Amino acid sequence: MPIPFVPVAALRMSLRERVEEQISDAILDGTLEPGEVLHDAELQTWLGVSKQPIREALSNLSRMGLVETAPQSYTRVAAPDPKDRTAVLQTLGALMGGVVRVTVPVLSTRQRGTLLGLLDRVEPLVESHDLRRLVALGWQLIDLFITHCPNPVLVSTTREVVRGLAFHLSATRAQGNADWASVAAGCPVLRDALVVGDALAAEHAIKKAFRLSAP
Repeated sequence: MPIPFVPVAALRMSLRERVEEQISDAILDGTLEPGEVLHDAELQTWLGVSKQPIREALSNLSRMGLVETAPQSYTRVAAPDPKDRTAVLQTLGALMGGVVRVTVPVLSTRQRGTLLGLLDRVEPLVESHDLRRLVALGWQLIDLFITHCPNPVLVSTTREVVRGLAFHLSATRAQGNADWASVAAGCPVLRDALVVGDALAAEHAIKKAFRLSAP
């Protein structure tokens, strides 16, 4: 399924940025599958552009973890290793813990209400073990927290990294690796922290949900 996380569109997008977005979207929605070899000629035909912006885009996507390259050999969609899933979750948790900590104190009443409304939808999904909808809801929450974050450096850094992490988690997701107990326990803590504006408690809840130990 497509990952419900997209960056805010720039007013003026360069050709390289447009190509990068099209390829990354195709990777995230499964059109381009993990391990699939990417041929310049086929990409040129599909995207209707020359080789240069494609190579520049693929270089950026490689840094994001969406593409793997071997000089003079191949360029392919990354094939995430399920053994790295916990490490990826922890990385996402560390980033989002920071985002949540600086964002919670500055949320408007309306923004806080929207986040609380989404959190209220988590419990029924946990009870029914509806992994697909829970994951989609989780990315929606992440996107909103990042959108409301007042630190532009943290926002740009997190957005750049999250797409690669999202792809890894999507490609290695299975019903059996869902930590339902942690989600069920952590969601009320995060909700309570949002209600009272407790940034530290909210950060703690996020990090625990992403398998990061916290005091």
